[in-house]
Amino acid sequence: MTAADRILLQSHRPDPPPWMRRCLESVQAFAEAHGYAYRLLDDAALFDGIPSGYMAKCRAHGRMATAADLGRLLRAREALAEGAERVVWLDADVLVFAPDRLAADLDAAAAAHPHAFGVEVWVQPGPRAGARPVARRNVHNAACLFTPATPVLDFLIYACERLVQRLDPDRGFPPQLCGPRLLNALDPLVRFPLLESCGMVSPLLGADLIGAGDGRALAAFQQRSKDMRPPAALNLCSSLAEAETAGVTCDASYYHRLITALETGGAFP
Repeated sequence: MTAADRILLQSHRPDPPPWMRRCLESVQAFAEAHGYAYRLLDDAALFDGIPSGYMAKCRAHGRMATAADLGRLLRAREALAEGAERVVWLDADVLVFAPDRLAADLDAAAAAHPHAFGVEVWVQPGPRAGARPVARRNVHNAACLFTPATPVLDFLIYACERLVQRLDPDRGFPPQLCGPRLLNALDPLVRFPLLESCGMVSPLLGADLIGAGDGRALAAFQQRSKDMRPPAALNLCSSLAEAETAGVTCDASYYHRLITALETGGAFP
């Protein structure tokens, strides 16, 4: 399979922060080393072809991530129409730190299934002060894989467009409506194939990985993911950048220390 047969897509605006630039570099290096044609899209390319009413609602209500959810699906469909045998999407804040492991997971998924999505083990504080952290497993679209045989790509495009078309934003515009919310609403019924090595780092887990926590979040993660492949690429949650979540401030220092921990193998050997 040549690079033209495998396409890896990403998108980000110009001048990302240094930590995110490192994420993008890690993905591009992975693509070049493992036979993927790498495409970094700007906003114009990502949002091309999205219905005007859909874009207007997203812009007016600060939900451009919902526009990106549809954009990645449209670009994946285009790449398949060009003749690609495999299209992979990775969000711009995904760090690849075990590239060979990721390549093996993608190869196994593409050989067995016509599509697959990432899966996170999200660790958050327990329901009461002092309670153990809670770890929940969810499907996410920060990592997606599609092959020409996929039966879900056209449906997901339709579902995104229909959801936003029917939405009355004055009554609420939920975040992640056409991404994780949609996938997790469908997953109990259809059980999507999963890319177990493509996960996500919550701030509470990140604090443990950089040595700033009490270790209980990492223990909860390990217990909940013990039947999964070890992580090879993780979404570092740029949506929480410069904010405090669960007592953890996700500033530049946090991201630098987290990337160092992951890339040196100290977190997930």
